[in-house]
Amino acid sequence: MRQWIMGGIVFLFAIPVACAAPAYGTKMPKTGQVFGGLQSYTILSRDLNRDQGSMKSQQEHILLSYGVTEWFCLDLKWSGGTIEHTSGSGDKIRYDEPLWGGGYGFRLRLYEEGPVKVVSGFQHISIHPKTVRVNGEKHNAILDDWQGSALVSYDLKKFTPYTGLRYGTTDYIHRINNDRNRAYASESRRFDAILGVDVPVSEKVWINLEGAAGAGEAVAASLNFHF
Repeated sequence: MRQWIMGGIVFLFAIPVACAAPAYGTKMPKTGQVFGGLQSYTILSRDLNRDQGSMKSQQEHILLSYGVTEWFCLDLKWSGGTIEHTSGSGDKIRYDEPLWGGGYGFRLRLYEEGPVKVVSGFQHISIHPKTVRVNGEKHNAILDDWQGSALVSYDLKKFTPYTGLRYGTTDYIHRINNDRNRAYASESRRFDAILGVDVPVSEKVWINLEGAAGAGEAVAASLNFHF
């Protein structure tokens, strides 16, 4: 089973479309254990290809993670969010009212020895804000966020910092009336450096803070707990 999962991760890293959502960090639920949480995620800037400008997004997530084995867990999100797109010519359109959204992914613990842990994962988020009307035209938007990541952490007891890399694409799907366009993240800017930390509040509660820079700037903060 482990060989099949690892093969799937290699495949996800190898194809451009499948692999910039938060990476969750390296704290994973054990077999049969459930983690929950509330997360705020802000994409400060993400360049789009073909001179289609850039986009921003503010997202709120309810998190749920389940430990399938000691080294493999599933991650789920129930989400809402807003989008702002700035075209290549500088025109802006904002989708300020969340409608629905969600996400899924998994993480795999590749190595653990003493305070050092290495985790790889895949995450996807899809955000669907409400339709807006501009100059009599109906505008719909979807944000599709994909990423594959590799992280290494060091447990300092009072907190656990981690760092790593992710390869991701944030796709902006825009429909004006019946005319649909999909703008991909710039192919030359899809790698991000990740820096994060887990800070325990109590035995079963912790805070996660994470930032990414490179392909696009993004920050995430979450309050987490396990049952």
